[in-house]
Amino acid sequence: MALAVTAVLIWRLWCENFGCNRIGVVWFAWVVVFLPILGIGVALRSRSSLGTQLLKVIRFAVWGQAALGVTLIHLGVSKNAA
Repeated sequence: MALAVTAVLIWRLWCENFGCNRIGVVWFAWVVVFLPILGIGVALRSRSSLGTQLLKVIRFAVWGQAALGVTLIHLGVSKNAA
């Protein structure tokens, strides 16, 4: 949830105080946090010893995070192409 909230806040930024390039250092930092968390989620999803309920929550969270990443990539590419 924190990744989704920070993605929305970053998307609304006009300048990063590094020279108004809109996309840059802040997005790179977000990706640096996003990828390890996604990796941890995928690793936890493959563990069967966590129990049924926790596995359902982890699967939902991993799919949600993956969907967030794909959506942001799509929005970023379409915005930069325009």
